[in-house]
Amino acid sequence: MATNKEIITEKTVMQTENQNAGNIVDFMWDSWLNGIKTVYACQREVENVAMSIAERQKELWNVAIEKSIKFQQEVRRFLEDARCEYQNNLKSVGGEQFSKVFEEWNNRLNEISDGIKKITETPEKAGFSAINNSHEQMEASFKSLIEHQQKTRDEIKSLVSNFVNEVKTTQKGMLRLLEENKDEIMSIAKQ
Repeated sequence: MATNKEIITEKTVMQTENQNAGNIVDFMWDSWLNGIKTVYACQREVENVAMSIAERQKELWNVAIEKSIKFQQEVRRFLEDARCEYQNNLKSVGGEQFSKVFEEWNNRLNEISDGIKKITETPEKAGFSAINNSHEQMEASFKSLIEHQQKTRDEIKSLVSNFVNEVKTTQKGMLRLLEENKDEIMSIAKQ
């Protein structure tokens, strides 16, 4: 017959084994949960990089538009200065009559030039506008998608956390029951 000391020692050993089994269950499920958290962190990083790229692309596009507008203004200014200089030179060399003929021809050329400007600038402005609108829509879609993903991740994270806690509790309970009934299980297994 077992003494009190042997019974206490056996109970202590059973409790230690039960704790170790519980620690293994905790470790396994906590590791799995940490893996999910790592995936979520990587997704957030990808989202941040995507938004950063979209913002940088928008900045570069705006710089390109500004430079194009500035170039057009400089060309107009150069052409106007050249026209005025040429007219002044003709006035001084050929007199007033020569200057009037040049001015008439210059006005006709200006009309043609204005027509060409309208033909070329209208599609360019429409293209700039279309690209800006497209970029704004893409950025809004990115933001909406990211918000939706974050919301979904938060919901799933909560559900998974609750699930893991329930599974851990159930598995620990099963281990405890197996440990408590191991003698009966062993005697059934021997039969």
